Amino acid sequence: MFLRNRWYVGALARDVGRKPAQSWILGEPVVLFRKLDGNPVALSDRCPHRHAPLSLGKLIDDTIQCGYHGMRFDCTGACTAIPGETAVPAALRVERFGVVEKHGFLWVWMGDPVKADESLVPQWPWCEQPGFETYRGAFQIDAPFQMIIDNLMDLTHVHFVHRILGVGNLVHESEPMQTWQDNDCVYFRRNLRKESDALYVEVGGQYLPPSIVVTSSVPRLEASSQIQPGPVSQVLHCLTPKDAEHTQYFVMKSWNITTRQHEIAAMRYQNEVTVAEDKEMIEAQWKVKRAFIRDPDEKLIRADRAAVMCRRLHAKLMSAE
Repeated sequence: MFLRNRWYVGALARDVGRKPAQSWILGEPVVLFRKLDGNPVALSDRCPHRHAPLSLGKLIDDTIQCGYHGMRFDCTGACTAIPGETAVPAALRVERFGVVEKHGFLWVWMGDPVKADESLVPQWPWCEQPGFETYRGAFQIDAPFQMIIDNLMDLTHVHFVHRILGVGNLVHESEPMQTWQDNDCVYFRRNLRKESDALYVEVGGQYLPPSIVVTSSVPRLEASSQIQPGPVSQVLHCLTPKDAEHTQYFVMKSWNITTRQHEIAAMRYQNEVTVAEDKEMIEAQWKVKRAFIRDPDEKLIRADRAAVMCRRLHAKLMSAE
């Protein structure tokens, strides 16, 4: 159901400190916390004794103490102390997951630890680009992550769903969308033009399996390869399946607005409204899908091509893993 040998966002980095925090990833609870030196730790959120969540315990130096019977585990997952007992069985340990802090997110590797490679975390230079402001947020959508990818890889819904982003944004009437696959990534691009105007907006998307989508909006000029003056938007959408029917949606948007407070506030408000509108539609769509299990087939159109390519690529990688 899920690709395990991949990085998934477990939390916003700012939300994890010296108090254990629980995050559900691929159907499993993970406990996140920071050591005394500030480095993050990710362990299975299950005490091996009676399966109590370790996130209900507390930190003692660089160990986490179970809140049920007081057993303590170090940052490798090994049990270091059992109250009232002198011997600690070597088998008494919790699973440790790879974790890295990058771009303001904590990324967790749920698969084979030998294959964990920090260089596989997507690059995001925009959050350090001069003149760009970056917004980060986290939301839960009660639907499978694949439905959110379908939504992000199809912009023809923008005018109909989004009351701020979609005003005057007639994506469905723009030039036909180009779609292609390069190795294990799916891309789309669409140019939004006004009549008799050499200036246009290039909107694009990139699917990074299993559950990351990058979307962009860049002003262009006919017969020029240079980015034109105007709003440039780059958005990293990180979808972490909590389980088969619930998704944690982490978003990071970098935008070349000035740093005046009212503009920053407007950008954050637009992002929150946009995600809330998608959430409402996708969750309602999922309820209907579940009600019609007897007739699950969708009647797809040309605008769904990129989403279908993503589904097929994900299925191929699942078979390979």
